[in-house]
Amino acid sequence: MKKRITVFFTILLGITTPIKAQTLGKKASLKNDGTLSVESILLPENYTNHQKSQTLEMLWRFGEPAHPNLKNSRGTTLADINNDGVEEILYGIWNTLYVLNGDGAILWEKAVSGTILLPPTVVDLNNDGSLEIILNTGGVPSAGRVYLLDTVGNDLPGWPLNFDDHWMINAPAAADIDGDGILDIVTGERVASNQGFVHAIKMDGTPINANWPVEVAATPAFTPSIADVDNDGNNDVVIAASSAGMYIFDNQGAVFPNFPVFDPNVNYSYQSPMLADLDNDGDLEIIGSNHGNAAGFYVMEHDGSYKSGWPIATSEWTYSPSTVWDVNNDGVFEIFMSDRNTSGTQGEELPVVYGLDPDGNNLPNFPIEKYGGTEGVISLADVNNDEVLDIIFPSVLTDADGYGYIHAYNMDGSGEIAGFPLRPRGFTFLNGAVLGDVDNDGMLDLTANSYTLTFGAGIDSTFVNVYNLNVPYNPERIKRNGYKGDNTRDGFVEIEDIISITEFKTSSIISIFPNPSEGILTFTIPAAIQNAKVKIFSIDGKLVFSEEKNLETTSTYNLKHLNSGLYFVTISDGEHTSTAKWIKN
Repeated sequence: MKKRITVFFTILLGITTPIKAQTLGKKASLKNDGTLSVESILLPENYTNHQKSQTLEMLWRFGEPAHPNLKNSRGTTLADINNDGVEEILYGIWNTLYVLNGDGAILWEKAVSGTILLPPTVVDLNNDGSLEIILNTGGVPSAGRVYLLDTVGNDLPGWPLNFDDHWMINAPAAADIDGDGILDIVTGERVASNQGFVHAIKMDGTPINANWPVEVAATPAFTPSIADVDNDGNNDVVIAASSAGMYIFDNQGAVFPNFPVFDPNVNYSYQSPMLADLDNDGDLEIIGSNHGNAAGFYVMEHDGSYKSGWPIATSEWTYSPSTVWDVNNDGVFEIFMSDRNTSGTQGEELPVVYGLDPDGNNLPNFPIEKYGGTEGVISLADVNNDEVLDIIFPSVLTDADGYGYIHAYNMDGSGEIAGFPLRPRGFTFLNGAVLGDVDNDGMLDLTANSYTLTFGAGIDSTFVNVYNLNVPYNPERIKRNGYKGDNTRDGFVEIEDIISITEFKTSSIISIFPNPSEGILTFTIPAAIQNAKVKIFSIDGKLVFSEEKNLETTSTYNLKHLNSGLYFVTISDGEHTSTAKWIKN
């Protein structure tokens, strides 16, 4: 039987232990062949003693032995798996998927074939009110699978899928590719360094049509991003091949004109892009980063050209996935990406996290300069309850004792937020943080994963670390949460969704009753509205229901299929929009 390690900590505010600061730390990096390496570096004095610097409360840490050669990347997943109104933590360790309760206890675990390296995708594929869990595995020796699980860990009929034991690379993404109202699963298969396939799979395990899978000329480089790129009413799949360029496939598996876009100086790995309409022309741009001889940040149009002002060169390689959001609610997106910049000179701060406008200009107070780079997931949330979004990211560093960093910076240029950095055991390299209230105490929690690296000198472990941030939990103040921003991993960001939620105010125009309810939504408005648009959004900004009709003063909808939780109901007549909050039990 495997040994489980669940460690509970209470490190109170203001309690410190005077220990002499270390001056030596470790820096992790990803080599050209995809393996990890570690080097010793000098650290500034305030980057050393984890006991002294840790001021926020660690609730608990869950750990298990890790794969000796392969380590997790891109974090954990939070989702309400058992429909009790509280999110659980999903994390794969080696060949086991764990679902953890908010107190660190195991709700259930699932043994799988192969090694789990990326967070599972969790979504209600068929809109029946029950979540599905999509999980890729790979590893050496090859034993890769694509799993589709129900909420207690059972394989759905026809699953898992096995493509000749090949590594199912990166994470799966979920979106409706064939337009049948049910979400499909898009994922990459690594055959060899010069060949891969991209699969678009229905919930029953079959391809969405005879044209899938499609072939790419190298390893599929990142988790696919999915949206209607060219505004023709059909979703498209954006994927890169590691050394063979950027691809866009339409829903029939045809490659877009001018694609693949290939540059021998540009390579892709792990840097999953976002899709957003940066210039308001109805078409989407591809926003991401790349490595290679021309490493940098890019914005690519759907015709294969780069947007004016892009790409932006970086001094070193970067594996940063992008984060995109309309931070100021002004109808203009902001773009956040990162660099591995870490000076070998003790104390020298270098640009690490970049905030850019759609034209490639630095935002005010950016880039954030600090010691120790990052190539991990960037989350956006208000972690100190000051009603201003903060930027949360991991590090490439540990101190001499092997404790890593989760940073949170205010976007106003005032520096790191009080109580940060958090100091989990091991490296946070290539990972990140997700925000929620996993213990259901009404306070905001931060969950981050980490791992140790001994390169055969000992047994490596990987951990789930949960911290109480000591501020009230407000889901409206969590905007981009974890890998690719939400649990679909589809990479699509839309201004309309953002405005619908971030402009929420208590409305006297819409009256909902009863509220909360079991799923029958009834609302009244002062007067009938012609050609009204009714939209309902989940707390992560996803549109879960929409209808355009003539509204009477009282309307009723049966939404019992939706998961329990908080929703936003918007009604618009084309000129004015009113929003109200509805809680489904």
